[in-house]
Amino acid sequence: MATSRAGTARIDITPDWPVMMAGFGQRTQPSQCVLDRIFVKALFLDDGENRLLLITADLISTPRPLGEAVALALGERLGLAPEQICVCASHTHSGPVPHDAGDGARGVAAFAASLQAAMILVGVQAVDTARPCLVRTGVGELDDFLNRRTRGAPNLVDRRIPVVIADDAETGTPIALLFGAGCHPVTLGWDNLHISGDFPGVAQRAIEAATPGVNALFFNTTEGNVVPITSPNRDALDPRGYVGGDYADTRKMGEDLARAVTDVLASATVTAPLRVSSDRQSLFLKPNFADYSPEAAAALLADARATLATYLGPDLERGLPPGPLWSVASEVVVARDLSEEDMRELMIACCRYLGLYQRPAVATPPRPVKAPVQVMRINDFELLALPGEVMVEVGQAWSELAASPTAFIVGLANAHLRYLPLASHFAEPEASVRYETVTAGLQSGEVEVALEHAAAMLAGLRAA
Repeated sequence: MATSRAGTARIDITPDWPVMMAGFGQRTQPSQCVLDRIFVKALFLDDGENRLLLITADLISTPRPLGEAVALALGERLGLAPEQICVCASHTHSGPVPHDAGDGARGVAAFAASLQAAMILVGVQAVDTARPCLVRTGVGELDDFLNRRTRGAPNLVDRRIPVVIADDAETGTPIALLFGAGCHPVTLGWDNLHISGDFPGVAQRAIEAATPGVNALFFNTTEGNVVPITSPNRDALDPRGYVGGDYADTRKMGEDLARAVTDVLASATVTAPLRVSSDRQSLFLKPNFADYSPEAAAALLADARATLATYLGPDLERGLPPGPLWSVASEVVVARDLSEEDMRELMIACCRYLGLYQRPAVATPPRPVKAPVQVMRINDFELLALPGEVMVEVGQAWSELAASPTAFIVGLANAHLRYLPLASHFAEPEASVRYETVTAGLQSGEVEVALEHAAAMLAGLRAA
């Protein structure tokens, strides 16, 4: 067992300058200060035959250009294949915008450049520090999550907390601890302008304080329709629900999660030599609204424009670029204290407008989008990395396909295609006015296509 190796590293990526923050469209100003430091971290595993490098970051997402650039650079420097590298984000809504879109967003260009360099360096350092290790896995449980889509009735969430522990083979002390949970890091609202890793950041620091010398790495699992139990009014559409936030809730969530992880740390045992394997495919899947004819798409866009004009004024498109639209609409909701029905009508019109306003200028139907789908095995854990915000039901489907209680999702991985719901979500009566389906990155049924490919990859890894 001592022939297995593991290495880990971390780099502080906290910007020391004002930078636009990601996660809430209501924000129009850059960060004002730092509430807590944010990091990129890496864990490298080598079982003597196969290698795997996982990079985690305290960020909203992993934009595809960033994920591809990091994987390419690390592949060239370390000789790793794309399927041996996974880059994922915690999904904190209080971190910097991670990718420079060329729109002049304040501070973002400098941050994006430093971020890419840090991700590459942390991967190299993790490999360079690899040493003989024993690897343990275990699963904890946490009941701090609320399904915002169902308002907790029923409260469909994944309470499992997967934990991977790398112990120094000589001393037996943990050097790295990778853990996951399925919940939006939104204990802090859109009025927060302080950089923070939210509750995953608290959890990582608490674990590291309780276990000196360990590097704690967090990944999000199925957070697509889940919010902290401390924030039950976090509505995906209503800006009044996502305003405010108490750092006491951030600490509570993080400390609860840390305790669940350290309980596993105390009880998990090494049952077999380390085994790692991985596979990855780039699928080309249909984006949302792809099945709309040009006429249907134009009609939906016209309807959205008319609704926006009703609430925001007829001069909307002459004076308002798409970027600030969410913020302006949110101001109207708050200032007029719109009813639930009017609020949803306005905010859904924003979603449809932002999803369709470029449609007349692009190919019809829209071209398929590139979706990296990755399967990784670490001992008895079978991980499916998907490029977006994954719904709880997708995680359930993966566990059923794998026929395993230790099959988990790694969300926000290698790219970001927004929400990833199942066809059953699109079939719900109110799907046309639900945030997760209207802003989905893929058309109904395409996530099932990804799951089918993942199941075939897993079967191949098991056979090998």
